[in-house]
Amino acid sequence: QAPSGRPWDFSQGLFGKWDPIMYRYLSPAGDRLKDMGTPDWVKIFGPYHSGGGPATTSRSGQPLTDIPVTLGDPETTSFDPTTNESHLWDWNQSGVVEMNCFLCHMSDPNNAARIKELKKGDFAWADTATLLGTGIVRPKEDGEGYAYNREMFDVEGHVRHEDTFIKAASSENCGLCHGEVQTDVTKPLTYEDLDERDRVTMRTGQVFSGQRISDSALNIKGKSELNRSWDVHLERNLQCTDCHYAINNPAYYEPPEDLRPDYLTFEPRRPDISDYLERPIHQFARGPVTEREIGTSVAATMQRCESCHDYKDTHDWLPYVDRHGSKLSCEACHVPKLYAPAIEQNDWTVLTKDGRGVMTYRGVEGDGNPRNPYNLIDGYNPILLPHKDQDGASRLTPYNFITSWYWIYGDPPRPVRQADLQKAYFDEDGEYRPEIKQVFDANGDGELSAEELRIDTEEKEYAVRVQLTALGLDSPRIHGEVLPFSLSHNVAWGEYATQDCKACHSDDSRVSQPLMLASYTPGGVTPEFVGGTGLETTGDFVQGEHGELYYQPSTAKAGLYLPGHDRVKWIDWLGFLMLVGVFLGVLIHGGLRVYAAAHGVVAHHGRTRKVYMYTFYERLWHWTQAIAIILLILTGIVIHRPDMFGNIDFGAVVPVHNVLGFLLLFNAFFALFYFLAGERIQQFLPEPKGFFYQAIQQGMYYARGIFRGEPHPFEKDERHKMNPLQQATYLVILNILLPLQILTGILIWGAQRWPTLSDAIGGLQYIAPFHTFIAWSFAAFVIMHMYLATTGHTPTAAIEGMITGWEEVEVENGHDATTIA
Repeated sequence: QAPSGRPWDFSQGLFGKWDPIMYRYLSPAGDRLKDMGTPDWVKIFGPYHSGGGPATTSRSGQPLTDIPVTLGDPETTSFDPTTNESHLWDWNQSGVVEMNCFLCHMSDPNNAARIKELKKGDFAWADTATLLGTGIVRPKEDGEGYAYNREMFDVEGHVRHEDTFIKAASSENCGLCHGEVQTDVTKPLTYEDLDERDRVTMRTGQVFSGQRISDSALNIKGKSELNRSWDVHLERNLQCTDCHYAINNPAYYEPPEDLRPDYLTFEPRRPDISDYLERPIHQFARGPVTEREIGTSVAATMQRCESCHDYKDTHDWLPYVDRHGSKLSCEACHVPKLYAPAIEQNDWTVLTKDGRGVMTYRGVEGDGNPRNPYNLIDGYNPILLPHKDQDGASRLTPYNFITSWYWIYGDPPRPVRQADLQKAYFDEDGEYRPEIKQVFDANGDGELSAEELRIDTEEKEYAVRVQLTALGLDSPRIHGEVLPFSLSHNVAWGEYATQDCKACHSDDSRVSQPLMLASYTPGGVTPEFVGGTGLETTGDFVQGEHGELYYQPSTAKAGLYLPGHDRVKWIDWLGFLMLVGVFLGVLIHGGLRVYAAAHGVVAHHGRTRKVYMYTFYERLWHWTQAIAIILLILTGIVIHRPDMFGNIDFGAVVPVHNVLGFLLLFNAFFALFYFLAGERIQQFLPEPKGFFYQAIQQGMYYARGIFRGEPHPFEKDERHKMNPLQQATYLVILNILLPLQILTGILIWGAQRWPTLSDAIGGLQYIAPFHTFIAWSFAAFVIMHMYLATTGHTPTAAIEGMITGWEEVEVENGHDATTIA
């Protein structure tokens, strides 16, 4: 079975892999009902194929002209699904389609004439027809084939030098098969240019043009403000072949890593230029294998963005630039939006009057027709999902998803052929069958509107299933699939790329932005992703309020943690309740103190004396730490909830937070040295003997004595600056919480420098929430600390002491104040 997971696929390329949009599949040998043989494939898919390969060679490797002609063999049989008739195909009579050099190496190849010959089945003349208009060939008078014009050749039978038209391939040549390419920026892009044959453009919305979007003739929303080009690379005159070059081109050649000696960082030896010019390899460099795993031998041979651009030098404004580079593809920010329509939904469970499925486009308002000039084109924002890049790292990459639904039958399953669907839906006169119209025509007007032509009830599904069963199809049922298309073109330069940090680091993050897959779900069937795409499906299918189907990415499933977007709710709730609890406690306790003072309770603190309590360094350490912690909390709140602070620059807050964190670290290091060297560390350590009794005594003072005006139970002096509860609190704060907060902060800061270290302990999705919880604890401590500083013999005594160093302390009281030993 092919990596796609479809039982009817037998390859990963255009030949053998089913395309649900074209809705024709190459029949494997042995199928009872045939859809396409190789001759049919050349007729239908040949316009997107340059020739050679399956158009000249059989699946067994023999020339098609040499294999025996056998009726029923998909290689030598043309099938007519409308009549179920099979016709022998003689390749010697029709000819084969050899590699068409003219298609890529002429300025103006006659592609229309080539396609006409392919559709007629005159394969031998397809390549020659490409030359129509050059004067070299002309149609024969009997209309069968072409004849050379002798006047265009010299005596040796060569095209005259002055008439030679062969050139290097250009982007316009590539566009004949791949998508809309426009190199003449003076000619506005029109609706006629958006052709259904433009496979890449209609499936992704990518337009290959250096023209400014505002200069196009399309009805695009806000077009006057879109002064950027469709693609900056084409604006700068790059060609497709500058990135997708022949892999033996000496200018780009790099030997595979497994063949290069370890001691070589650069291979100076190159293939000979004459060999390349004589026979370039027509295998083109490409990026990592994505939606179409073809040419795996040349996968990841293309130069990536980083091959030409040094993002570290140009993104110095971006915090954690290396971290972003390891988690984001360049396209994630530089392809923020597509401004042309793209296919969204492909519903082949029903048929329109022209016998085709219902196709819906994203990015188009009105009736959804992308070629209707009255419809406003709004474009769309691609979804960002992880994709394994060529260096092995998973990076967020922009995608468009095309979701298809269709009928399958049998075991192993096969798609119901288009001809069979037409028989199920239409009578001999091409009108909807009465059995179909009766169920689908809800308003009874005799016509099936777009809202009615969908399988959204069991009755509709049953009616179609009955018709398909009557055709002899076993167990017909609806199947859905999602085909992802990665986006690497329509690159925007700096000003139009995503530069706002809050685009990702906020509640409404692009990284978790859902992508609408369909406005309805035929038969209620949830689709599956096609296999073998390289996409990491880290999300869920979600149903909308009105039946829409969305794909919702999950940063957690992707192993990502985005500050400002990702939060662990229970940690925030626990931290918030802790903060509110402390605040209410302070409010109630302070209120009772005010109440007691208002009712004549006088504090009896006894005689006091002035003591030089805090040295200059202790005060410097304290205020540096206090200011740093408060500012870290404030900047941390902005980083944690940037959506609540819309006017604050998220990108500027992050480096400020980091600088404050290092300030706190250095302050803590010097303080540790100071207190250890000066043997002042003892004041922070509670004495085990009698500690619990003294702690209860201090607690009773805060709970009762302070409201009665009683003096402090413990005397304060230069060596004993803290009561037992303060010592216990600082023991936890300075020896547990502060080191943990510094450690987790360093791990977050160092995630881009030592990613393996952070990943070894679970990554940011574990480290950051822990860092957040400790921050909540510090916030609660700051409130409590500031309040308890007012419980001295005067409300400002302790604060004044920490500013000047001198503090009034009690030397005796009516209860014989105790000095903590």
